[in-house]
Amino acid sequence: MSDEKKVAMMNDFVKSLEEQDREKLMSLITDDFCWHNPHGSFCGREEMNRYLDWFHKNTTNLKFRDVGSEKVIQGDRAIYEHEISGVMQGEKVTFLTMCSYKFNKDKIQDVSTVYDRLSLAEQASSSWLPKKMVNSVVNQMQKGL
Repeated sequence: MSDEKKVAMMNDFVKSLEEQDREKLMSLITDDFCWHNPHGSFCGREEMNRYLDWFHKNTTNLKFRDVGSEKVIQGDRAIYEHEISGVMQGEKVTFLTMCSYKFNKDKIQDVSTVYDRLSLAEQASSSWLPKKMVNSVVNQMQKGL
């Protein structure tokens, strides 16, 4: 598969998440696809469907924006840096993510996503007690800066 095709597939993957187009997303991945992210590892189509049910229930108005370096591709692997904005638990959030992709033939076989969960929790905490707890952890981590 050409590098241009890999870039197009990564773009289609995030676009399908934005549009909640499960059929499109499933057409891009292998049967043994795994998505590793801070919520866990979700492998196979059944697990992906379960994760997408949860994800779309808890996250709305998603938008992805390329940031940082261009998509970097080497062989069957690629790195994609982007900013995600949307609504989680009724609160607007924006956070940076880094995703690595592994391709197998003409499909995406594996995605690993990393982002700062504490920053996300800080933004998504709406009631006073969760916000106080998260801010306490953040303040302790930044003590002395």
